[in-house]
Amino acid sequence: MARSPRPSSALPLLVGVAAAALLAACGGGNGDAPWIPLADEHGSGARIAELVGEAEWLDPDDEDSERCAVPPDRRAHVTGATLVAIDRFDETGEGAHGNHYVQDSADEPVAYSGITVFQPAFSPPDLRLVPGDVVDLQGVLTEFLGPSSSRFGDCRTLPEIGGTMSFRFEDRPARPARVPLGDLKSYASARRYIGMLVRVEGIKIAGDPSSSGGRYTASINVGAGVPVSDVPSLSNELYDLEAQGPPLSAGATFRSVTGVLTYFYGFKIAPRCPADFQLEDAPPPVDDACAP
Repeated sequence: MARSPRPSSALPLLVGVAAAALLAACGGGNGDAPWIPLADEHGSGARIAELVGEAEWLDPDDEDSERCAVPPDRRAHVTGATLVAIDRFDETGEGAHGNHYVQDSADEPVAYSGITVFQPAFSPPDLRLVPGDVVDLQGVLTEFLGPSSSRFGDCRTLPEIGGTMSFRFEDRPARPARVPLGDLKSYASARRYIGMLVRVEGIKIAGDPSSSGGRYTASINVGAGVPVSDVPSLSNELYDLEAQGPPLSAGATFRSVTGVLTYFYGFKIAPRCPADFQLEDAPPPVDDACAP
């Protein structure tokens, strides 16, 4: 036979404590309780823009990046960042996918608020994320100089975090930062937007696209006087741009192009899907045009 619940002699005391707490919350009967602000829903960790900034170690005289005074790797705990895109397209057929791109959650994204998360682990391990999710990051922040066999040069680096991602809450898709085309003409000015979702207006393709080893790119016309290594391009890092379009023949123009700004021996805008291209006579793009 099941035993009946045993009465607790502490119950009257608990009731009394609860009543006292309620009276205290009401100001002892003298009015409404004082307003207590809620904790920041994005967490108490760092923001990406607090960790990533201007590359003060750039050295144009160090072409091989042999004497770079880059900051050492350091632990990083970021909370409340919005997942911008997930690289699920293996353009090379050799496992060139897995990176996640995140940026600080904001109505108007600010400079240095994006970063590449290099092949992260997840907590819990079976966590599956989608763009628009707000996440936390725990790991190591590195200013990557490039492969040891061939550095980027001039002490240029790619800021990235390696570590673990966890889910915080669902939110709307990330809002792109509107970036003037002129800001993409040099590493120093374009670095501000690495890893961020950007929207650049007035895009004109400088020459016919190239395809090598599965990588498909098309240079953007940014005018004369820009070193070849600094000419930005469009790339197929996030979807099959060559097969799914739009066509990127020399002289093709777009009112705007949206995508993640990546860096690897040069800057590239990586659109997420064909809808990230706005034709000259097309309506304005929407932030969730490439939502899964």
